Order: sequence, then structure tokens, then C-alpha cells
Amino acid sequence: MVMITKFRKRFRKAYKRPDRPDKDGVTYRPLDPLDERFDAWRVVVEDDRHRAMYDRLSTMIDRDAYAALQEKYRSEIEVNDERAVTKYLDLAPWFMIHSRIARLLDIDTRPKCSILDIGTGGGQFLAVAKAYGHEVLAFDQPEPQIYGDLLELFEIDRIEGSVMLGKPLPTAIGRFDLVLINGQVFDVWPDKRTERWDVPEWASFLEYLCDTHLTYPGTLFLGLNKSAGPTATEDFLWPLVDLAETKGASVERKRATMLFDLEDPLRFDTVPHQPWLTLGSE
Repeated sequence: MVMITKFRKRFRKAYKRPDRPDKDGVTYRPLDPLDERFDAWRVVVEDDRHRAMYDRLSTMIDRDAYAALQEKYRSEIEVNDERAVTKYLDLAPWFMIHSRIARLLDIDTRPKCSILDIGTGGGQFLAVAKAYGHEVLAFDQPEPQIYGDLLELFEIDRIEGSVMLGKPLPTAIGRFDLVLINGQVFDVWPDKRTERWDVPEWASFLEYLCDTHLTYPGTLFLGLNKSAGPTATEDFLWPLVDLAETKGASVERKRATMLFDLEDPLRFDTVPHQPWLTLGSE
């Protein structure tokens, strides 16, 4: 028994997954040299295909333009940006995360298509898609400014705006082959910061997206932020994940992602809900 235990310990040590590079507890280092960060985070990239995406991105960044952004935000970073939005300037960990999502969506092998990212943030996912020749568009608010600066660095166009309960998205957005929402923060009831949308609101919004902004056959991807619990941040909205699975979505429960490959618009007939454009009206 002792020999078996020692063998297991040696096996685990030999095959232990590489640690993330930030061992001192600092997750983001946006002022560190870009290439050092790319090299450091490369050790946790999951497989050869994921690594190929990550490496392609790392070679496409204009180093001088990036260094200029570091100088622009240096003082803000050094005084500890309270909103922590400058963490997105540390590209390496975000490219690692978003190239993993891109692998899930076959961005590297998918025929050239049009992609809309709702709530784009700094645009790291679209940077991956653009690197593989896809036509991309960002939709997000104009603030914080660093989002726009990163999109400019990646040369990605953005339509400015936000998702508001019961309101249409700008008609200028049009239709896309792939619509993506990942890590959303827009699903908050007006004036109720600790109350987030539940399944009926999501059902209404996803049906609206399918009817208005998706082409067919098309792909809809939703990766949830944590939104359930007393402060609306404790856990994922699992009933929505369960519902998506009943509708044929490919679900990754570890990260609460839902991938729909659709021939026709989604319909959530088993969920009592109003049409999107009637929500929030008096």
C-alpha cells in the first residue's frame, strides 16, 4: 500500500498540469514586457491546436502600438485602477482564454464567416477570429476607453451601444453567421444591481437575436458570467444551461457555455415569457 501511494505521488508530480505563471498572486501584469507575458502564459495553453491559435495572435500585435498603450495607462495602473479594467491590457492571459473559446467554435477551421460579439470588451475573441480571416464586428459601450483602444490596436470595428431590457439592438448591426455573448454584464434589472435576468428574460432575448441578427444555418454561442445568488455573482444561472441542453446545445458545464448550431430560430415554448420588445414597457 505504501509503495502504491509513493507511485501515485510521483505520477502526479510528473504529470502535473503546469502552474499559471503568476505565482505571487498577481493575476494581471499589464506593464510587463509583452513577449515575456506571451512566453509565460504559453505553458498553460491546453493542446497543439490551442497553441497554434495563441501563437498566431502573439505574432500579430504591433509592439510599438502596444508599448504606447502601456505608457498611456501607466499612471492609472500604478495607482491601482479601482475598476480593474486595465487588466485587459495584459493580453497574454486573455488570448489564452479566448483562443480556447475560438477552438471550441472551430474558428481556425470554420469556413470564412461573419461574427458579431455582443459585449465585446477589449475584443480579444474577435482578434482571434480576425486572425483567421473572418469578418468581425464588436458591439459594446464606448466606456471604458481602454476597450476602444484595444479594438483599435486589433483593427476591429465597433458599433457603440448596450443591451437594454426590451430594446432593439441598432439596425446597423445586421445579421451574422455567428453571434457570440461571453461573460456578459448587461443582464441586470434597471435600478436593481443585485437582481439579474432569469430564464424568461434570457429566452426572450435569445429568440430576438435569432429572429433579428442571425443568418441560417447559423451559430449562437453563450458563455455565462456568474449571476445567481444574493449579490448576483455567486453562481451561474444553471436553469438556463439546462434549458439550452434540452434545445440541443453543446454544453460545457465547467464554464457554463452553450453552443447552438441552428437551422432555424430558437423557440423556448416551454418557458412562459414575453416577446423581447414588450419587456420593460409600461
